[in-house]
Amino acid sequence: MKRLLCALGCLALLAGPALAQAPSTTADKVQAAKQRAARDYLQHGLIMATEGKHEAAVKSFRQSLDLDPNNAEAHSLYGSALAQVGKYAEAEAALRKAVALRPDYKEGWYYLGVFLEQRGKKQEADEAFAKARGRR
Repeated sequence: MKRLLCALGCLALLAGPALAQAPSTTADKVQAAKQRAARDYLQHGLIMATEGKHEAAVKSFRQSLDLDPNNAEAHSLYGSALAQVGKYAEAEAALRKAVALRPDYKEGWYYLGVFLEQRGKKQEADEAFAKARGRR
């Protein structure tokens, strides 16, 4: 019996920090579940994009953004996927939203630059590339 209590005590000590960070209210639990779901949709979108299934990627990234609208990485990936399916105006808006949310997001600036360069907007692309390099 003492061993069992000791084991349970050790387990409680080890799990204590994890339990302290666990959501305590229903609202916290709902928010945590939404964040997990948003990450899952983002991961699924990446898998779909890697497999060349860009329409499915667009859908997954959109679902991620519906749950976590302030995720700069999701906006950037969503914009890239939209560009792959020929929705250029929406793609540009999503790519610009990514860097508006996180002005220090170098990868976001880079992908915006690539997109702008492909659309023939050289000056804007150069400015985005400069920001990707940490200049300006």
